[in-house]
Amino acid sequence: MQTHYPFLERLRNGPLLCDGGMGTELYARGISYERCFEQLNLTNPELIKSIHLDYVAAGAQIIETNTFGANRYRLAEHGLDNQVVEINRAGAKIAREVRELSEQPILLAGNIGPLGSPLAPIGTIQPADARAAFIEQTEALLQSGVDLIIIETMSDLAEMREALMAVRSITDLPVVALMTFGEDGTIVSGEDAQVVAETLRDLGANVFGVNCALGPASMFDVAKRMCSYNSDDFFVAVQPNAGLPRRVGNRFIYVSTPEYFAEYTRRFLSIGIRMIGGCCGTTPRHIAAMHEVITELAPTISPEMEKPSSAPTLEAFRERIQESAAQNAESEPAPTQLAALLQERKFVISIEMSPPRSVKFTRFLQNATLIRDSGADTINITDNAMARVRMNNVAAARLIQQNVGIETIVHFTPRDRNLMAVQSDVIGAHATEIRNILAVTGDPPSHGDFPNSTGIWDVDSIGLISILSNLNKGLDGNRRKLAAASSFFIGCAANPAASDLDIEIERLHQKIEGGAQYIMTQPVFDAGTFLYYINKYKDQYGEIPIPILIGLQPLHSYQQAEKFHNEVPGIVIPEEIRQRLQQAGEGGGAVGLEIIKELFDKLKAEVQGTYIMPLDRFELIEDLIPYIRQRTAQ
Repeated sequence: MQTHYPFLERLRNGPLLCDGGMGTELYARGISYERCFEQLNLTNPELIKSIHLDYVAAGAQIIETNTFGANRYRLAEHGLDNQVVEINRAGAKIAREVRELSEQPILLAGNIGPLGSPLAPIGTIQPADARAAFIEQTEALLQSGVDLIIIETMSDLAEMREALMAVRSITDLPVVALMTFGEDGTIVSGEDAQVVAETLRDLGANVFGVNCALGPASMFDVAKRMCSYNSDDFFVAVQPNAGLPRRVGNRFIYVSTPEYFAEYTRRFLSIGIRMIGGCCGTTPRHIAAMHEVITELAPTISPEMEKPSSAPTLEAFRERIQESAAQNAESEPAPTQLAALLQERKFVISIEMSPPRSVKFTRFLQNATLIRDSGADTINITDNAMARVRMNNVAAARLIQQNVGIETIVHFTPRDRNLMAVQSDVIGAHATEIRNILAVTGDPPSHGDFPNSTGIWDVDSIGLISILSNLNKGLDGNRRKLAAASSFFIGCAANPAASDLDIEIERLHQKIEGGAQYIMTQPVFDAGTFLYYINKYKDQYGEIPIPILIGLQPLHSYQQAEKFHNEVPGIVIPEEIRQRLQQAGEGGGAVGLEIIKELFDKLKAEVQGTYIMPLDRFELIEDLIPYIRQRTAQ
């Protein structure tokens, strides 16, 4: 089982704080218990997002998706059994947005609850049908990207077994398995804490424990017996209720106070609990009280966000380049670091990042620091990719170059800018030492956050390259002379898997003729497709005269591959690769890395660089960059 996951690494360093009750907060905000809470992921995502954000503000380091009852059996009670995939994917998407907005290293837990009816022979659900339902829900959560799976509030070990085996059949992500115990220290199916702990561990749970039904005092005794199974690979978790509820009018009130939870947090930590949170009746106030205790007792595991470590600044690099350039020609501008490396025939590695979705940027800079320290040459930054609104990427690039000391490439699209704004923005970028530009046409607004907005596209990417090339000649968009010439290093995009290769190759030729100086491809998943594209270009126009950086995107699961292949324009993933990932099951992440390495080895002689698209899974680059460096060492 693969264990190199941020969640497990952080647990080895100390306890983590989970969030509290979702249903409790929804009820407090006017949602009746008769409603399908999970449907709110589709009908009122802002409400779910606000609750997640409240828990993050209280100090939660793990947030659980609002998908507890999002399986086909529970959703059928509301006539929603045909929306399992949509509801789960929406729940995970909301959680991801919360992490981006919070700018905190929040871990996202895909929440899976019981099916709501007993398994046969007591009930009518056959074990195979139960497992199929759990697989369906897990696949949907994986498609939107979660860091771990939490299976919780299970009272029957047989049902937990089917859930765990379902999850383990398709992913090797960390799994937390939580059972519900009675006051007598056993679960409904009769097993005690020791038997439950041993069974959950043997079934592949990385974390096991107890949640719901019990308050902190009763849960303490069960957790203590489970803690005898603690190790560096297996950890114990607790999520108690806020005591027993009492009815006041038409409301249920839980009696345990935040202060009471804080006291029991001390006790839970003292016996070795590594993951702690709240269940029914707990609120952000409870989580905040628990957070204070964890910060006091284990300050190293919940530190204030660190500033990026210092590194040689780009200004120092510029000075060295300028000194060298001055010896050759006083009037010639210094090349960017990217241009210099490519001119020297060095193999270049860039890592793609998306800017933050709010004004907070601390986590963004921390990830950039990780990329720098892993040995990348540059970071390329998307421009509202998929028409999703984010911080202006020129501003994000400047933050990185000023604070982290690694050069950037900014994607630049005319989708959102008229001709005047295009020129204004790129001139401003140049003035702040952002000179590596990748010209892209941009995704249609209908795909993104504001589907009713309209794109501008006074020019496409070919026209944008022409504008940048003219600026480098000291001319504006109307070819009027300017006071000084710019020194942009102009990149263009290419798609070897385009459905109409003749048009794609003709457009690439126009980009090169128009002044493009390097190429960055869409993600490539098939060596034959890439080589055919290159050879077809050569047959028509001769050798490609500028460097190519091949796009590499590690896949972590069959579900992700299917989603990209079928839903993302411009991405084609061969059937062979999708079958390998499907056959890999829980080892999908490791197989995805193997596929990328195999592909790179086949194509490294054809390219002068690569840009890796980790999709926020930045731990992958710590494996890939050394591999690429070793294979391209001169």
